[in-house]
Amino acid sequence: MDCRTSCTPQRNSFANGFQLLIALLWLFLLASCGQVIKPKNFAEGYIEYSIEYDDSLQPQNFNANMRPNKMIIKFKDSNTINKIEGLSGAFSFAFIQNNKTQKAYILIKLLNKKLYYQEDLSPNAFPFAYNNMPKFTLHKLPDNEEHMGYSCKRAIACYSDSTLNPFNILYTNEIGIPNPNANTPFHDIDGIMLKFSAIMFNHKMNVQASTIKAASIPDEEFFIPRDYEEVGLDVVKDVIDLLK
Repeated sequence: MDCRTSCTPQRNSFANGFQLLIALLWLFLLASCGQVIKPKNFAEGYIEYSIEYDDSLQPQNFNANMRPNKMIIKFKDSNTINKIEGLSGAFSFAFIQNNKTQKAYILIKLLNKKLYYQEDLSPNAFPFAYNNMPKFTLHKLPDNEEHMGYSCKRAIACYSDSTLNPFNILYTNEIGIPNPNANTPFHDIDGIMLKFSAIMFNHKMNVQASTIKAASIPDEEFFIPRDYEEVGLDVVKDVIDLLK
């Protein structure tokens, strides 16, 4: 299936590095692929992603040092933390889903400021981190292929807004994380997303994990560090607006 028959992708307006950072977080919540490890179906470990860019679409007035080149996902007991960094490490944005506390946490580090916001995880409801993600429709394809030793399926995501570009998804059921996309706009993908390309904010990105590894993850990874200050949603929105 060619998504272009149902979606008409066009170039977006220019955006800065922080917008790209948030866009990547939207896209990456539980995506994976990379080095083959044994055994499969492990349920505790981490996935590190590499991100490659096609600079021919680089926006004007954009500092390439701001854009992230990797993201790390850690998972254990159906809990996940997704973290990306920008501004050469001066800024980080992390999203935690803790199924034990039934809480979602947003952690923002900006220079010496460390802030967090928490909210309840509710069935059939998306946390704030997804509120501004454009709506899209998933088209699952009958194709099966092997990627880096994993048996994979394919899908195409088409945005309702025709000015946004669709993207391909490769995903597998061979990593043992139950309901990996619950409480996310990708809930219809019944597996771990693997490898995909996308054009967002005039950045063409090719994404795949560089490492997938079973490992012991401390429980503390899924709770708020003590040196972070709790803030309300309005403060989180103000920080995001400041960085736009």
